[in-house]
Amino acid sequence: MSQNPRASRVKGGPPLWLWGMLIFATVLMVIRLIVSAVPEDPAQLYQGALQELNGGSKDEFLRTLNRLKQYPEYSDHITLLKGIRAAHESRDPKAIDFFKQVQTNVELKSMALQKMGESLTRMGDFPEAIEKYEEAIRSAPKTADQSRLMLARLYQVVGALTLAESTLTEIIAGNNAHITARRMRAQVRTSLFRYTEAAEDYSGTLTTPGDIAAASPEAISQYTICLVKTGDTEKMAEFAKQNLNLVSENSLKARLLFEGGDLEGARGILSGAPPEEFNSQPELAKLRLEIAVNDGEILIAKKHLPEGLAQMPRDDEFFKIATAVYKATGDLENAEIAEQNVQQLDDLQKQLLEALVSAGNNIDDVDARFQVATLYAKTGRYSDARQWFLTGGNIDSERASEAQQLMLEQLQLAATPLVEFEHKASPQTASEEKDSSAKADESSSDDKPQDAAPESTEGNENK
Repeated sequence: MSQNPRASRVKGGPPLWLWGMLIFATVLMVIRLIVSAVPEDPAQLYQGALQELNGGSKDEFLRTLNRLKQYPEYSDHITLLKGIRAAHESRDPKAIDFFKQVQTNVELKSMALQKMGESLTRMGDFPEAIEKYEEAIRSAPKTADQSRLMLARLYQVVGALTLAESTLTEIIAGNNAHITARRMRAQVRTSLFRYTEAAEDYSGTLTTPGDIAAASPEAISQYTICLVKTGDTEKMAEFAKQNLNLVSENSLKARLLFEGGDLEGARGILSGAPPEEFNSQPELAKLRLEIAVNDGEILIAKKHLPEGLAQMPRDDEFFKIATAVYKATGDLENAEIAEQNVQQLDDLQKQLLEALVSAGNNIDDVDARFQVATLYAKTGRYSDARQWFLTGGNIDSERASEAQQLMLEQLQLAATPLVEFEHKASPQTASEEKDSSAKADESSSDDKPQDAAPESTEGNENK
């Protein structure tokens, strides 16, 4: 009869497995002693603390900071870390005090100046912030791209677009693949109506399907607008074929398809758009007019003109369509008025570009910014007008109330055409009304006129 073997024993001692556990514990203890005997690298502790400030927990940061205090030679690093922490907690005046203490440290000077610039920007002291960014760049020109980027962003915020572009170009000259700088420069160039150059910047950062999929909706929308403005039908058609689903606004989708030659696709988006979108997205209403004209449905287009006029009283593209419709229907009086609006808006557009360039070379000319804002309002770009009025008020707080008053006055004036029509809709004969009504019922159920306040800006924002 077989019996299970007994566990081996050391004669007169514990089992072998117990000896194994004792040996293993002893090895672990020795390893811990060896590790604890090796001094920590303070440089690694400092880098770890920076990472914890940007994404770690507060407790982890404090533990690392306390360990770093064991190294007196890193006292300036500790002061800098305290400053960054204060800035993250919106204690910018205190943060600046910390940064000033370490700006004489050659190793830390560039970062201290950059961080000081960020805090001064949040505090609204733009001239001083710019001075700190420029000093940071001079102190470490080869590694100062982040400071250049922050400087360019500040220039952009205060409307110094020319200075912003030159700063971003400096970054790109050293690193052509710098995505943030390329996209920011594209934004600046779009603001200056240089759509072909802006499209090139965007396309330089959207070279693969992965790049496009990872891009923000805003970047996709802005690139699409630039493509439309360039008039390159081949590129528009290709982009729509591959990436239409990434374009968020129906108005922009339809415009991309229409300009790229896919009229059926554009019609499909228009027919599927809810009625309220024709009010919130004037570009849809404008495109409906263009397609009606393209299809020879002039009376249907004419029927929608009063609605378009209410939504787009300062849109030059709308008045170009209106001119063509009025001429086609023999309404020469209103055609002449529409044409006068086109001519005046084109002249204002030229003045706007000149004003942007004038304001773009400085950071403190409030009157130049009010002039830009006024011209934006006069050309129907209401959101941009508000931004530039507020920018002028932010640059000089004593003129903030003036900015508000000017903004209200100009936006109210811009709610009507530059040259008023004698009547909202020209008279139609009985047969025209019957024919127009029948065709409109066949083509769309979204033809109820709706009033649009200046706040409805999307159609004009995409100029």
